[in-house]
Amino acid sequence: MSASDSSPGEQPRLVQAAEDAELLREMEELRSENDYLKDELDELRAEMEEMRDSYLEEDVYQLQELRRELDRANKNCRILQYRLRKAEQKSLKVAETGQVDGELIRSLEQDLKVAKDVSVRLHHELETVEEKRAKAEEENETLRQQMIEVEISKQALQNELERLKE
Repeated sequence: MSASDSSPGEQPRLVQAAEDAELLREMEELRSENDYLKDELDELRAEMEEMRDSYLEEDVYQLQELRRELDRANKNCRILQYRLRKAEQKSLKVAETGQVDGELIRSLEQDLKVAKDVSVRLHHELETVEEKRAKAEEENETLRQQMIEVEISKQALQNELERLKE
């Protein structure tokens, strides 16, 4: 039976059925897109969590490394302070007696050599720590930017999801 053979009341029903089928197809497409966006949002959340965890682990490691370096520097400072007090005592002894013995001179020369060596080593360690700190700051800034970008993407997907729900 063709459309021209159908009764006048049947044609609106056929049009309505076609419109209903089109609406059902659109709804199914929107559901599919909604599911896709939900999956995308879940992936972005997981990625954000992973980035945050990685960022925190790296911060903890860097903090531990900096504490170890600080402990070494403190130990070296205590050694230098001890040697300085020892040298001051020897200096006072020389000032009181007016005599400088060969052992005192050799001891002072040795202390001076050690102090110079420690000073150079501490300077190099300080440069290394400063380089590590600068690198960590750059990495932190990069990660902050990435987190902002992920947050913007997440917000855009949430907005799209809300729009589709309407």
